[in-house]
Amino acid sequence: MFLNLLLSLAIVGVVALATIVLRRLKNRQVRQDALWFGYEQHMNELREASPEAEMARVAQVYQRAKSGTKAAIVWERTGAEQDSWFEGSNPSPGDLLLLRGSAGWGPDSASPNVFYVAPGQVLSSMTVGAQAAAARHRHRLAATGVTP
Repeated sequence: MFLNLLLSLAIVGVVALATIVLRRLKNRQVRQDALWFGYEQHMNELREASPEAEMARVAQVYQRAKSGTKAAIVWERTGAEQDSWFEGSNPSPGDLLLLRGSAGWGPDSASPNVFYVAPGQVLSSMTVGAQAAAARHRHRLAATGVTP
């Protein structure tokens, strides 16, 4: 009888501890999601304040080298795809970037419209995971009727 009581208390204790740990992890994720949502809003405000900067998403990375990365980007405002060269930078597919740069001749692709991004011209970036966190927070806000 005493052993059954002890076993029952142990099970209740483990369940209570697991519940506390899971709640803390969920609360941490909610806080992190809110931070990424705020960062996304900051990127949008920075874009509006910087008329020469635009948002683009990395669609595909063709080649990585010590000196930079060849990638295809898709411009957020227009949906147009463009080849690009990121000098000294290593973006990943799906990254959202706030960019400055200039178009020029691409000798490898024989294209007159390669977008060149020099060091320091990636003004801000968000990984796929950070974008997902911001989207989760946006969804939470919409579910509670709060508008950002």
